[in-house]
Amino acid sequence: MGPIPSSAFGSGTVAATAEGALAAARARLGVRRTALFWLDDAADRLACVATVGVGGGTEAWIGQTLAAGVGMAGRAVREGRPVWTPDLLADPRVPVATWLRERLAREDLRAVAAAPVRMDGAILGALGFLDGPGRTFDDEALRRIESLAGEVAGHVRRALGTGP
Repeated sequence: MGPIPSSAFGSGTVAATAEGALAAARARLGVRRTALFWLDDAADRLACVATVGVGGGTEAWIGQTLAAGVGMAGRAVREGRPVWTPDLLADPRVPVATWLRERLAREDLRAVAAAPVRMDGAILGALGFLDGPGRTFDDEALRRIESLAGEVAGHVRRALGTGP
């Protein structure tokens, strides 16, 4: 499977499928927000293509981008594994884009975990789980996050008509 541009999520079935998969993942993990970031290889950036959160606010996220290695989504893509931090706004090891810092502060989201989204072995994006202060993600939670990222990838694949 070749690269899938983030524009494939613009509207219609793929967008609706991604949103539905994120809503289910959010409910299963009990976090305030989930966000799907998709890798645009040509630009070396991750674009937010879908998000579901308490109180909506989707329009403030969709279309926003992260440079390579920025945020937990960028770190998950770079490291190829689930990662997390108890407070993204205070973690000096992880650079945070200005727009993301503003959204996290506005929604009081601090704990952030992310896992790479893979199709045919290639990392094509990251699935982020965002929650309030005090939330932790132990090894079991990180395994669940990785599994949920795989489920989201399967839903997207089917919506694109490229898999079972």
